[in-house]
Amino acid sequence: MSCCSGGYCQFKFPEGPPLIDNAVATLNANYQFLPYGTLLQAGETVRIWMQNGKTKTVLLEEKIPLQITDEGPVPLTDYSKDELPWQLIALDSGFSYEDLMDWKNHPLYSPDEPTVLLKFNHPIEVKPTLKMMFLKWLYKIRNL
Repeated sequence: MSCCSGGYCQFKFPEGPPLIDNAVATLNANYQFLPYGTLLQAGETVRIWMQNGKTKTVLLEEKIPLQITDEGPVPLTDYSKDELPWQLIALDSGFSYEDLMDWKNHPLYSPDEPTVLLKFNHPIEVKPTLKMMFLKWLYKIRNL
């Protein structure tokens, strides 16, 4: 799969859970604005990816349908517009905040496509403590 038309950054993703449709800005992204919807469902294990080819497996916590208005995206669920961190959503999705709030006038806007917001839940990664690293080192020495 290539992320650019020039073909200079060709890479293949390893087998695993399905990838989200668009790249995220960082692998620590909590939100993803998808202007053209997605077939992924809440509760699925998915992989987010960056344009450099790095991926991370996360849980798709929520899939929030959005309605695009003149004031910006409005959730069609229990959320109010002010409850969602739109600046963080724009940052995680790789859009500018102004473009996201004025999406109705954006050149990529399509009124026929369902716009959604994905919310991710990152699994807890246990960082090795100094004690764990020391015990691992002692175990290696013992088995020499």
